[in-house]
Amino acid sequence: VAQSLPALLSAHKQQGRAARVGLDWPDTEGPLDKIAEELVEVAGAANDAERHEEVGDLLFAVVNYARHLGVDAEGALRDANVKFARRFAAMEARAGGSLSGLSLDVQESHWLAVKVSERP
Repeated sequence: VAQSLPALLSAHKQQGRAARVGLDWPDTEGPLDKIAEELVEVAGAANDAERHEEVGDLLFAVVNYARHLGVDAEGALRDANVKFARRFAAMEARAGGSLSGLSLDVQESHWLAVKVSERP
């Protein structure tokens, strides 16, 4: 697998190669359980280096779950980034141009209002 690929795509391709030789979960339950396991390990990390490693493992597990679901993790994250940017801009507009200085509760109310406004 080319090292120059984006990290999510590289993870997907590495997992696909492993799956072709039989190193794979038989269903989506295994990857989902692995995500839960990795979340516990992230929470239990004792220092920045351990958190870095465990977050990497968590992301790798999420890509594996996405692969099992037939979802392109790279594309899904790209779309989520666009959606977040759109919603954040709408929140700022609702708040008069800046969210700075607003309480988290007020920011959350703007976020929920924007989400509701996007529903068909």
